[in-house]
Amino acid sequence: MIKAHKIDKKQIYAELVLASVTIFWGATFPIVKDAITEMPVMAFLWIRFAIAAVLLAGLAGKKGFATLDRRGWLIGIILGILLALSYIFQTFGLERTSSTNAGFLTGLGIVWVPLLAGPLLKKPAAFGSKVGVGFALLGLLLLTWHTPWTINFGDLLVVICSVFIALHILGLDIFTKGYDGKALTFVQITTAAFIYLIGSLIFEPTSWPQVWTGSLVFAFVITALFATVYAFWAMTTFQNRTTPTRAALIYTLEPVFAAIFSIWIAGDRLTAIGWVGGGLIVAGMFFAEAWPVFVAKKVKT
Repeated sequence: MIKAHKIDKKQIYAELVLASVTIFWGATFPIVKDAITEMPVMAFLWIRFAIAAVLLAGLAGKKGFATLDRRGWLIGIILGILLALSYIFQTFGLERTSSTNAGFLTGLGIVWVPLLAGPLLKKPAAFGSKVGVGFALLGLLLLTWHTPWTINFGDLLVVICSVFIALHILGLDIFTKGYDGKALTFVQITTAAFIYLIGSLIFEPTSWPQVWTGSLVFAFVITALFATVYAFWAMTTFQNRTTPTRAALIYTLEPVFAAIFSIWIAGDRLTAIGWVGGGLIVAGMFFAEAWPVFVAKKVKT
């Protein structure tokens, strides 16, 4: 007699909440691209992250900050620098490429993680990761296809961004155990906000919006409140109610939603080859994460 598989409603609910995070992440691409036409990049970033830092400080509270020793603050600052660099390259890349391309190319970060884990953590990439990288690189070629082929400078900046995202993910995995997640995230977000503020004051003509338009306010609400604070709350609250691999697979929805919102909001258009390229990048992300689960199940049977 075959036993009916019991549905874990709590896990399903948790995974739906995590999926909602990818909706907000995807929406930020066209929204940010529009916002940085109204104000300089660094100025936008420091205000966005400063708002998020204030909100996160309230969530962390005294109990959360009590877990941070000197090492914890240093780790938070280093991770904050990696985070800042990823957003700098991503946002300047958004100025020079489509939000659809930026969404797909940002997703390469998940593919680079197992590749970088080899030299940095002495963990050779598994077969599935290598295949995923192959899919992703072919997807990158097709997504950025021109005749003769050249990579757009904006696309290149977002690819560099994805490498810093991978380094940030590895850093979170290696160094953050034992520290309160909200407090450590506050340190990272504050560090990034400070870097952006200094950069804006030095390199940009203005560091504050000259006019607070409705679209700009909307951009700050989505990026600071939903794509940062809500996303962090959801990840720290619900990610442990599913498996890390299932969570990572859910996060591969980000570039898909980025493409949907970019077409809807920004009117982006991709060629057929571009869509195939974007699909291959998502397939590479999916394969790199799903392969270990497939192998594990095969071994058990």
